[in-house]
Amino acid sequence: MDNKEIKKIFFIRSDRLGEFLLSLYAIKLVKLNYPDSKVYLLAKKDNIELIKGVDFVDCFLEYENNAFAGYKGAFNLSGILRKEKIDCVISLNPKKEFHLASFLSGTPLRLGYDRKWGFCLNRKIKDEKYLAQKHEAEYNFNLVKLICKNVFTPSLDFPVDEPNTLHMLAEHFNLSQKYIVIHPFSSNPLKKIEDNFWENLVSALKEKCTGNIVLIGSKEEMPESEKLAEKLNVKNITGNLSLRNLASFLKHNCALFIGLDSGPMHLASIFKKPVVGLFKISSSRRWGPFNTQSLILESTDLSAFLAKIEDILKFACANAAGKI
Repeated sequence: MDNKEIKKIFFIRSDRLGEFLLSLYAIKLVKLNYPDSKVYLLAKKDNIELIKGVDFVDCFLEYENNAFAGYKGAFNLSGILRKEKIDCVISLNPKKEFHLASFLSGTPLRLGYDRKWGFCLNRKIKDEKYLAQKHEAEYNFNLVKLICKNVFTPSLDFPVDEPNTLHMLAEHFNLSQKYIVIHPFSSNPLKKIEDNFWENLVSALKEKCTGNIVLIGSKEEMPESEKLAEKLNVKNITGNLSLRNLASFLKHNCALFIGLDSGPMHLASIFKKPVVGLFKISSSRRWGPFNTQSLILESTDLSAFLAKIEDILKFACANAAGKI
């Protein structure tokens, strides 16, 4: 199939928030290369709700493990691809079910990484992400280069300013103020930094910068956040905002984001907020803040992070001064 004939493009990105967000650059890039195409996206429900209304995805399909798992799931998905007469499937996260579905559907162009039944694909690249030689977003660009003539980093934005979203935020914040946003939580305990670091950091920020500091996190992180917020004596909204509420808050009310390798960090990066990214085990080269002003600190040792608090203060003063 000639690339000029591509009219319907089906993206698959079924994993977590951070990976999903870093895929959006590649998805928009494809839409800009094929402006007359119809772009479909299979993704988790929460991730879809976050970006509904973007101008580079035309149709969403919710990813459910039960519906698309195993051979039965592959047949279910292949039926959807056939019904919609998809010209090109792009699997941004490799799974046997996705590759098999694209093959069974007879889709002319099947793009992905050459593993997990990569033989089902007819345009593919070697999966070298584990080497962490590039950023995750750049690896995604490498894949869509297979059909894109013009490759660059597009700007991203979300239409997250609906009245109901702003009303929800007004219940928690003074919307005329800017905040230093801290996200010290992770589902992976190996990524976490001890409370002593956060206590020293917040104390220094209050002295040098502002008292407008807020703690964010998911509902699952609420018990942990309540204990930490009491130690830090800061506003705690962990578990109180949907992803779309959080996006609106970060877009309009975040002066500086400080946090671990996480989905919220990448969300702040998309809105071009200054980001301090703290990394203990994951590669900042692959998973660091993308396309925004950032300070990256990497160590496995608490004392090393404590020693870098002055660097964080300098970054905060340089990038958030006058905004808070």
